[in-house]
Amino acid sequence: MKFEDTMRKVARRAARATRLSMDKLKSGRIKHEDDLTPALAQAIESEVNGYKAGGVTWDAAVLTHKKSGEEGVYGADLLIHVKLQTPQYKYSKGVLVQAKRIGPSVNMPSRDHANLVTQCGKMIGQSAASFVFAYDPRGLRAASATKIAGATDKHLYDQCSWTAYRFFLELFRCPIGDPKIKSADVADLARIGLALTGIGDLDADRFEDVDD
Repeated sequence: MKFEDTMRKVARRAARATRLSMDKLKSGRIKHEDDLTPALAQAIESEVNGYKAGGVTWDAAVLTHKKSGEEGVYGADLLIHVKLQTPQYKYSKGVLVQAKRIGPSVNMPSRDHANLVTQCGKMIGQSAASFVFAYDPRGLRAASATKIAGATDKHLYDQCSWTAYRFFLELFRCPIGDPKIKSADVADLARIGLALTGIGDLDADRFEDVDD
């Protein structure tokens, strides 16, 4: 299906951006947890902005709302908003994300885990479309905030069972996302907003796909 193929391509593009960000963590070019989410958002912006596939052209923009370490009243580091405008499909929705730097088989300290559960609760109170990212040089992993908040196991990375590609695939093709989140320009929801907008016609082949 044209829709599915197009969403897979842009999801691969976003997933590649996460690999570039995690490579910077591995090489030491990013050292602090607070710098990871801005770097990730900027990498996705760079990879997705202007990308053309399946008759759809994507625009990406990063909006910074808060200073480092300030997640806003709902506990989110990142708000990702996706909008698609085509004759075949139209949708607008967003997700909230709380991110932590932690690797496989690492047991999160009890205090840090309790703080994360509190932050997840704040996000869930605003939207059920809330997620946790675990950052590690091996790759970004994701899980629903509801799962993390309800887990007694403090091995956060291992609890985050979705790859970056799986997260973005589900986000772009629509199983996840909250239509009540109408844009990325919502200053009280998150420290950083990432707006991803696709415009075009899935039945048109006027654009050459670029999937390098």
